[in-house]
Amino acid sequence: MRAILATGMLGLSLGAAHAQTVERIEITEYGIYTTDTAATSAAPGTATGKIDQVSNIKLVQSTTTIPARQGVEFGFRYKIIGQGAAAPPLQSGTTILGMQIGSPPAPPPAAAVNLKYVTHIPKPGMRNPETGNVTLTKVFYQEHKVGEELYRLYRLIDRWEIVSGVWTLEIWDGERKLLSQDFLLKK
Repeated sequence: MRAILATGMLGLSLGAAHAQTVERIEITEYGIYTTDTAATSAAPGTATGKIDQVSNIKLVQSTTTIPARQGVEFGFRYKIIGQGAAAPPLQSGTTILGMQIGSPPAPPPAAAVNLKYVTHIPKPGMRNPETGNVTLTKVFYQEHKVGEELYRLYRLIDRWEIVSGVWTLEIWDGERKLLSQDFLLKK
């Protein structure tokens, strides 16, 4: 928190020099996976109320047809494609926080982008037996950096999560849909 003032002052001087722009998302693989759960965190917008951070991720089969059974994990690996915004030119001889302008600039730190992850579940949806709530759409947000390669996975943990039909996994940047991938879950 103590760096906020210095960062804010530099931000006023340089404008949007370090802003990240997401151009697109590229899927690098998709299908059925196996993973180990590394940590679990709260995710209020989801049917289960939590999301898992996983490790030891392995693609088992490249397919969009997924067996609708407990324990199956499906999704895709993707890369965030984009670039940082260009810094405005500065006048020669100007200094910012003790740095002389005219020397080669240091690479900007990677800024985070807040992406929205949406899962569309086919009708009749998932009915959580503990709460009675029916979920047709699940939403959560996470911050990532342009250039990162990540996974978007869904694991069918509880029997009540198993719903046959077309599931759609989406990634959004604000109001702009970057990616939509369908998976057919069938018994």
